[in-house]
Amino acid sequence: MAEAFLAEVFHRESLGPTALREFEVIGEEKKTFALTLLRGVGLLGKEDLLLRPGRPSGIKLPVPDSQMRGALHCRFSLFSYSGTPLNAGVAQQARAWLTPVQCYNKIPWDAMKLNKAGFTVPDSYSLLSMSPVGCQLSALEKAEDRDELILRLFNPSDTLSCEALVAFNHPVARCCETRMDESIETERQEIDAINGGVLPGQSRTFSLKFA
Repeated sequence: MAEAFLAEVFHRESLGPTALREFEVIGEEKKTFALTLLRGVGLLGKEDLLLRPGRPSGIKLPVPDSQMRGALHCRFSLFSYSGTPLNAGVAQQARAWLTPVQCYNKIPWDAMKLNKAGFTVPDSYSLLSMSPVGCQLSALEKAEDRDELILRLFNPSDTLSCEALVAFNHPVARCCETRMDESIETERQEIDAINGGVLPGQSRTFSLKFA
C-alpha cells in the first residue's frame, strides 16, 4: 500500500488510497494532501514530452471514448496518530483496512455435497499473537518442502529499528530462521522463540514446526 504522511509537532496523519494512484503532499508548508480522483488523457500519444523533446510518443489521435469506461468506485483512509508511524502502527492499520480478515459463515445446511472430515475444529483458534505496533506480519504460509509454517516479519520503518516479539499459543517443537527461499541458515542455532531486533526495512523469515 502506498501512503503519504503529513506531520506536524502535535498532529500527524496518514493518507492511504486504493485504486487512486496519484497523490502527494503539496504547498510550501507541506500541510495539504492532494488526491487525484480522475485524470483524463484525450490523445493516444503526445509529442514534445519532457523526456522525449521533439519526438512523438505514440500516435497523436483523439480517443474521447476511452476517458471513462463506466462508474469509478474509489475509497481512501485518513488515519490520525501521534508519535512515529512505527510506534503508532500505521502499517498495521493500513493492512487491516486494505485486507480485512475474510471469514466463512457455515450455514445450517450444506449448499453442496462435501466429504465428511475426520476431525473437529474449534469455533475460534489463535495460533500466535503480536504487538499491534512495530514489526508487521508479512507472510504466514505452508513451507514448500516440509511440514512447517513459514512466518515472515517486516519492519515498515525506513529509519527506526524495532523488536520482533511473537508469542505462540501452541507448543513449538522447532523454530529456525531461514533465508527468503526458505532454506535454513545453518550458521544459526535452532531457537524456541521469536525475538530480537529488526533493522529499518529489513525482513526476517522463520520456519516453525509445531509439536
